[in-house]
Amino acid sequence: MNAMQAYSALVKREIWEHKSFWIVPAVIGCLGILFTLYGSGALLVAAHQGMININSDITGVGRVEGVRAFIFGSAAFFNTVMLFMVWFYLMDTLYADRKDRSVLFWKSLPFSDTSTVLSKLFTGMVTAPALMLAAVIVTEIITGILFIIALSLVGVNILPLVFQPGTIILAWITLAFALIVQSLWLVPFFGWFLLCSAWAKKLVLAWAVLIPLGAMLVERLFIGTHYLSNAIFGHLGKLFRMVMSGRYSVNGVSIGPGIGFGEKPDVFAGHSGLMTLGSLVHEFAQPEMWIGIAIGAIFVFGAIWLRRNRSEI
Repeated sequence: MNAMQAYSALVKREIWEHKSFWIVPAVIGCLGILFTLYGSGALLVAAHQGMININSDITGVGRVEGVRAFIFGSAAFFNTVMLFMVWFYLMDTLYADRKDRSVLFWKSLPFSDTSTVLSKLFTGMVTAPALMLAAVIVTEIITGILFIIALSLVGVNILPLVFQPGTIILAWITLAFALIVQSLWLVPFFGWFLLCSAWAKKLVLAWAVLIPLGAMLVERLFIGTHYLSNAIFGHLGKLFRMVMSGRYSVNGVSIGPGIGFGEKPDVFAGHSGLMTLGSLVHEFAQPEMWIGIAIGAIFVFGAIWLRRNRSEI
C-alpha cells in the first residue's frame, strides 16, 4: 500500500466513523429548502392578495452585491456549524482511540502514526469544509430555483441577475478560496486541539480551553502584559474581519475590496466590503498566517510524538 492509498483509506475511515460531517450539512440544507418553500409560498400569497408591490427592476450593482451577500450569508451558518464540529472532532479523535483502546488495533495495521494524525488533520481542514461547500452549493441551487420560479410567477425575472458572469459562480469560487484560507489560518488551533487530544487522559475540552486561559491570566497578573491574549484573539479577529468583510491591514491601515485608504464601504456605490478573491489572496502575504502555520506544525508534531509513545488510557 503506497502513501496515497494509505491516506485515502484513513480519510475514508474518518468519514465513515464520523457521518455527522455530511449528515449535519444535509439536514441544514433540507431545512433551508423547507424555509425557502414556505417563503416562496408566502410571497405568492402576499403578491396575489396585493399585500406587497414587487419592483421588477433588477438592474444595478447593489442588487448584484445583494445576491453575493445572500450567498455568503447563507454559507456562514453552514460554516459556523462546521467549525464547531471540527473543533469537537479534533479534540476527541485521538483521545477516543486511546480511551476505547482501538489505538492498539490501528498500530497493528500498516499505517504510521504520522499518517494517522495527518489524516485526522486533513479531515478537519479539507474534508469537512469540502462536504460543507458541496451542501451549500446544492442548497443554494435548489433554493435559487425555487425563488426564481416564485418570482417569475409574480412577473419578476431574476435569471439575468443570478447567472450573469461574476455573480453566483464567482461567489462560489470565492467561497471555496475563503475556506482554504480559513483552514490555513486556523492551523495553530487545529494543531492545539490534536495535541490536547493526544495528551489528556480526560476532560480534553477543559484542558484545551483552560491551559491558554490560565497562561493569559498568569501573564497578566505576574508580568502585566497581554501578548498571548492579543495573539490568540487577534488571530481569530483578523480571520473574522477578512472572511466576513473582506477587509485587511497594510502597514496598520485597514483597507478592503473597493475601499481606499480612509474610505467607508458604500453598498450603493458598489463598495459592499464583501470578501473578494483579491482580498483573500492578500492573506498569503500576511506573516501572521505563516507564523500560525509554523506554531500549528509544532503542535501537530507533538501530537504525532504522543501518538507514537503513548497508547491506551
